[in-house]
Amino acid sequence: MSQPQQTVFFFMRHGETDRAYSPDPQTDDLRRLSKRGRAQLRKVGKYIAQFGPTAIYSSPRHRTMESAELIAAAVEPKLAVTPRDELIEIYSNSDYRTLEHRIPRFFNELVQKHAGEQVVLVSHQDVVHGGLDAFQLLEDEKDFPCEMGQGYRLVFAGPVLAECQKIVAGNEV
Repeated sequence: MSQPQQTVFFFMRHGETDRAYSPDPQTDDLRRLSKRGRAQLRKVGKYIAQFGPTAIYSSPRHRTMESAELIAAAVEPKLAVTPRDELIEIYSNSDYRTLEHRIPRFFNELVQKHAGEQVVLVSHQDVVHGGLDAFQLLEDEKDFPCEMGQGYRLVFAGPVLAECQKIVAGNEV
């Protein structure tokens, strides 16, 4: 019997921004990466580039697209960033409740589409948190300090999540 291919997701949070989160989506989308945030994501890009990712997906929010573009700039050959609403910020309790279904469905789609590949996903703190929680990777809320420019390396064996490792490459900035 053949072994399932390993598919790896780099599930990253955007870099540091120039202002705080706003519960209003239009105001919140005005946030841009700070100088430090851009430096964090260039560092993350260099780290991820060594794995040879084949696709990059991002929340359509400006700060995540900018973060994804900085990662993409470090990767050869150059990759286009694909915006996906499944990775968009949480603005209400109903948005958060949908994550337990939204993220596993999205991951399943990507595991099928990118079997055996390395894929970058750039999103927001609550989406990363909800994604890990959907796979029951958090024992309690204190298990989840995910600072800007950090994320997780998730390894799937076929459709089964087999490994989760925190990535802190952006911490050194």
